[in-house]
Amino acid sequence: MDVLHWVLFGVLPALAVMVLGVGVGGSRWLALALAVALCVPFAMATGHPDWPWRLDWRYGAPLPWLWWSLLAAGVLGSLGDARWLPRALAQALEVALVIALPWLLTGTLRRSWSFEQHVLWLCAAWLATFVVWALLREVGRSRPGLLVPLVGMLALGVDAWLLRAHGVQLQWELAGVGACALLFAMSTMLWRWPLVCGTGAALCITVAHVGLLWCGRPLREVRELPFVLALVVPVPLVLVTMRRFAKSPRLAFAIGLLACGGVAAAAVLVR
Repeated sequence: MDVLHWVLFGVLPALAVMVLGVGVGGSRWLALALAVALCVPFAMATGHPDWPWRLDWRYGAPLPWLWWSLLAAGVLGSLGDARWLPRALAQALEVALVIALPWLLTGTLRRSWSFEQHVLWLCAAWLATFVVWALLREVGRSRPGLLVPLVGMLALGVDAWLLRAHGVQLQWELAGVGACALLFAMSTMLWRWPLVCGTGAALCITVAHVGLLWCGRPLREVRELPFVLALVVPVPLVLVTMRRFAKSPRLAFAIGLLACGGVAAAAVLVR
């Protein structure tokens, strides 16, 4: 029954959003379309969150902050991809969102942390978030096309499987919706060529991947090997940025996708 509910109230609306946003509007709206595809079922399941200025930014619940972070990433990403914001301003806002995300999503955990735990775990969270975002952004900038959405779909698919295995209802459904939404976005190439996944879409994929994987998880689970592997699924894209593959884009595409797929398989198979 939960799968049927997920299809009716998550996957089908995501299909409509992607067809309208990306299929009609074009690739520059991929970030906003992905954010809307996630935020709509999110709000249907939890209710519309309170306005950000009314939320507790120090120790508040993570779900409302994740909703606003997804929406902010979608709006900022599409404005950046459409070049409606100065490049320096767009980059500064993206960095600010990446920095704020680990802080906002660990509010309930940080209540019981010591100063040393704050330093250790927040630095680890910031490093992981920044590395994932920087790699997806660089690949989206240097090789705009299918690689970033494919890896994003792979990462969100692993997130959905892992979260469902741990009995997390809402997050696995949203991660699965995100994976399906990216698949639908890539299917728009059947009538609209090409799909250019820019740096803004990479930001939204990062927020969705990292946020859904972490949001509301106990620290002991986040430290488990399957969660760590799921988090770093996009990291092998560093191979694509190497100069030796600059003149072999197809080889770089294949190697990057296979390497990310290997990490994803390990996250699924490791117990």
